[in-house]
Amino acid sequence: MSKGRLEAFSDGVFAIIITIIVLGMTLPDTFTPASTQTFLWEIFIFIEAGLLIGQFWYSHSRLFDQVTSISTSAVLFNILFLLILSLVPLFTRAIMQHPDLTAPIIGFVITILITSLIFQLLHRAVHGKNSGIDNWIFRISSFIFVIIIGTISFSAPQISTILFIIFPVAGWIMQLVYRRQTKK
Repeated sequence: MSKGRLEAFSDGVFAIIITIIVLGMTLPDTFTPASTQTFLWEIFIFIEAGLLIGQFWYSHSRLFDQVTSISTSAVLFNILFLLILSLVPLFTRAIMQHPDLTAPIIGFVITILITSLIFQLLHRAVHGKNSGIDNWIFRISSFIFVIIIGTISFSAPQISTILFIIFPVAGWIMQLVYRRQTKK
């Protein structure tokens, strides 16, 4: 399979995921303090999920930068990666609607963990068995952080949701640091 077809399909799925998240938001009929607070919560969750999806998109595009052809196993892992990532709007909407419940954030956390694992398998399928794990220190620390956030959600779902913003922000910072180091 050509790299261009896979990238075009993947980019389309990423765009649809972000579009579904924004379409899941509801504009208040009136802007009372309570409805404005709810709307601001939805905007925060949208930004958080958007930064996360954007980070996955960026990592995905960098993964395929140097590739010329795609193996069948890479196509399969790419489809699995996108399928699981496509669950993010579902859990994002659930967090928007039920900020005090643990189940939506746990679903979100599990989705991110599985997506990250499949991304590592995709990385291996694209670059071979000896390629190692892409950014393994960041990936392991991210895994631990996401588990901690999931654990916090059992007692304080809104706090764990707010703290989750650290995950995509740290990812973007790591990407910037890595990019600067590779330019030297």
